Amino acid sequence: MKILRNTSMVVGFFLALCILALSVPANVPAAEKVISWRMQILWDPGTLPYKVEEQFVARVKELTGGRLDIKIFPPGSLVPTNEMLDGIQAGMFEMMKQYEGYYIGKMPEVAFTASLPLGFTDAWQLETWFWEKGGVDMLRESYAPMGVYYLAPTVYGEEPLHSKFPIRSIDDLKGKKGRFVGLAGPVMAKLGASVTPLPTAEVYSALEKGVIDFADRGSLQANYDAGLYEVAKYIVFPGIHQPVTSTCYAINMAAWNKLPKDIQAILECAAREASAKLFQQEFVNGMNSLDKYREKGVEFIYLPEEEVKNARKAVMEVWEEYGNKSPKARQVLDSQKAWMRQLGLID
Repeated sequence: MKILRNTSMVVGFFLALCILALSVPANVPAAEKVISWRMQILWDPGTLPYKVEEQFVARVKELTGGRLDIKIFPPGSLVPTNEMLDGIQAGMFEMMKQYEGYYIGKMPEVAFTASLPLGFTDAWQLETWFWEKGGVDMLRESYAPMGVYYLAPTVYGEEPLHSKFPIRSIDDLKGKKGRFVGLAGPVMAKLGASVTPLPTAEVYSALEKGVIDFADRGSLQANYDAGLYEVAKYIVFPGIHQPVTSTCYAINMAAWNKLPKDIQAILECAAREASAKLFQQEFVNGMNSLDKYREKGVEFIYLPEEEVKNARKAVMEVWEEYGNKSPKARQVLDSQKAWMRQLGLID
């Protein structure tokens, strides 16, 4: 079945990162003061990504010998999801796990780092761009003037479309109402859809009430956990709007600078380990969820390859439009395009 196209190459790459995290010493004085942080995250309780965040904070506590204790807050519990960056800047909480596509108006460069529609096709391609092609450094430069430290990305595979009606061609998108955030919004508008940028937590109710006809929300397993099969009986592949996804850990700069150097290193290692865990668990559970969706009466639809290829031409026009919005956006897009050319993804 041609779903979840990530290659096995990424598994060994990510496993090496887990070893890195394990190597950090956790022998610390028992009487040392505990640092307590709050972290608002993107995903609903009970979903797989939420569980990975629970594993992340437990890992940080373990590796720091209890010196850093991070409490998770679900979406909207401290600030609305699309205002998390503002909350971090204001010091309302110390850390966030966010999909950067929510604020491409403020930072056009993150239109490419959150997810590039019809761009990278495998998680390892984007992961290597972040850590070996300068992506993390570029983002740290972008966030620093705002008083925010970009810690690390969490990268996983494609997000399919969940629809209340069958989408069997690109033309079927025209005139329909869809939920998208990030660069997927203008891309899907370019392809003829009417776009509404709702927070992730509102997708189910919007589909149920008919506010939207189809939606991007998350991975197969996360969407199953959220019950999307109850309100959308069609799943469309490939996820042209979001073939590879990156969320990110970001931290209030003042809080980051107060941390001991070893805890800073532990946070980065644990974040990279969380990326490995989410990718691997999403991949396995996504495959396992296919039969569960079928049992719920969901139909899988595959867009014709030639239509997807033709759609790329229109999509790349949107890439360039956003690449021209700032010097940093141009730097990020040109860097990603150079890597995609090396990979043979674009001419």
